[in-house]
Amino acid sequence: MSGALVRVVGADERAYERHLVEIEDLRRRVVELQLELEGLRLAMGRFEAEYHARVGALFVKLDRLRLAIAEYERRILRLRADPRADPTRIEEEIRVEFRGRHEEVRSAEEEARRHERAYQEEAGFLDLDEPTAEDLRALYRELAKRYHPDLARTDEERRRREDVMRRVNAAFNRRDIAALRTIEQEAAAEDPAFDARPIADKLAWATREVTRLGRVLAYLVDELAAVRQTDTFRLWRRQDAGEGVVEALELNLREEIDNARDRMDELVSIHRGLTRDVVPA
Repeated sequence: MSGALVRVVGADERAYERHLVEIEDLRRRVVELQLELEGLRLAMGRFEAEYHARVGALFVKLDRLRLAIAEYERRILRLRADPRADPTRIEEEIRVEFRGRHEEVRSAEEEARRHERAYQEEAGFLDLDEPTAEDLRALYRELAKRYHPDLARTDEERRRREDVMRRVNAAFNRRDIAALRTIEQEAAAEDPAFDARPIADKLAWATREVTRLGRVLAYLVDELAAVRQTDTFRLWRRQDAGEGVVEALELNLREEIDNARDRMDELVSIHRGLTRDVVPA
């Protein structure tokens, strides 16, 4: 009686299977950290846009007032040093002296306008109710796990996944849940020829993949730690916890602007007194 053939699993196959288990665990951890990092950056980006939109214009207004104060103080200093000084010459000196600061303020104004436009665009997106927002987040997480480039086994598959993830991220940033659902219905692109490769090729790939994923994981851990050390992260956490740090900054800036206006009025009055044709004895 002939015995049944028993397939012997070789050492390479056993090593490959062990690598596959390790790769699956590494991929899961990489995707989790990548999603955490992307979600954190998205939330901080929105906070930063709101922060600059709400206080950026106030900073510019305060800078302009401080610049005007500095110019008036210079005019007054020159007139007190020489009451007969030519006003045209004084203005030319001031123009040259403060030209750099005017350019800085103009640059800050342009930046504030950019942030204002970005914030208005963000605010213009469809506001979602909490159940829909949770569905959006869950769908995004599921698609990221399915299409994340770090899950690719070949360069071609990685490129396909990167293209899909660009669409996923764009739809999530727009809060376009319909677009995410459309992507969800698409079939995942896989490499059907991979499993037919020789075991030596697959083991070599698995070995490289374990090393690569380990480096990716270490990078993500470092990136998350670096993000959490930023001033923006600390401000965002305080604002998110309900401390109202942006509101407090707005209030402080408005108070400083009021004080600067009072100082400006005072200097204008002094300057007018110095430039009268007839100064009382």
